[in-house]
Amino acid sequence: MKRFATGSLLLAILAVAAIAAHAAPFAMITDLKGAAWAGERKLALLGYLEEPLEIRVEPEARLSVTYFADGVQYSFAGPARVALDAQSARVLEGAAAEARRIVPEKSINGSGLSPEQWRRLQQATVVMRNVKSTFSVIGPDDTKLLDRQTGFEWTPVEGAKSYRLVVYGAGGDVLVETRTEGTHLRPAEPLALEPGRQYRWKVDAIGVSRPVTASGRFTLADDAARERLAGLKRAAGNEPGPRAFYATTLEAEGFSHEARLEWQALARDFPDQALFRERAAPRP
Repeated sequence: MKRFATGSLLLAILAVAAIAAHAAPFAMITDLKGAAWAGERKLALLGYLEEPLEIRVEPEARLSVTYFADGVQYSFAGPARVALDAQSARVLEGAAAEARRIVPEKSINGSGLSPEQWRRLQQATVVMRNVKSTFSVIGPDDTKLLDRQTGFEWTPVEGAKSYRLVVYGAGGDVLVETRTEGTHLRPAEPLALEPGRQYRWKVDAIGVSRPVTASGRFTLADDAARERLAGLKRAAGNEPGPRAFYATTLEAEGFSHEARLEWQALARDFPDQALFRERAAPRP
């Protein structure tokens, strides 16, 4: 088992390195019905476009790509040949593209992804195949939050009768202390959080022979970011493409916990999309 986990970790590290060798993506595939190809490579939903390429959309297929710099989604109906680069989306053969902005204008910075945002997306999309064997938090941890009334989640401990959750204020004072028999808890009242300050939480396994504790950290986004991203969420509506773009934006901007919640909602609403389930899974 140790050899398997180590090998899987090495593969994941190599995958990140391979991704990092490319430039940051300029667009994302936000909808795909049927088949579309870039040369001999078959394209997939949620795939990133990192370099200029020509795409072939098969008959009766439909492909949508959304640009990170301006939030405009271009949809192509097959049969078609399409040329895409960071500046434009051009139909070479086939019906004209349908173009529409799927996000509020003020939610896009107009400059595409920064290196730091691309690094976060690399981490979010690499699936680690080894499984944690120790007690640990799932979230929120090392993330920014939009909602003061967040939930807390952790891995189970064999034999535990219950769990004690404690959330600490920025000055070390206790904001919440409570118990539950499950591995997820949302406090009944919103937490008294201030934007930009770091908060810590821990969970203790109760009833086991050897006490174990896991902990996480998070910050609350400022009001401007919360308002901007709330507008993007409203604009996404119920369509899977805009919602996937919203979840990806959360990942890129450091809201990994909120992004996972959105992927979970997408997985529930569109159970036929295995990629949504993969993105919703906890990250080691």
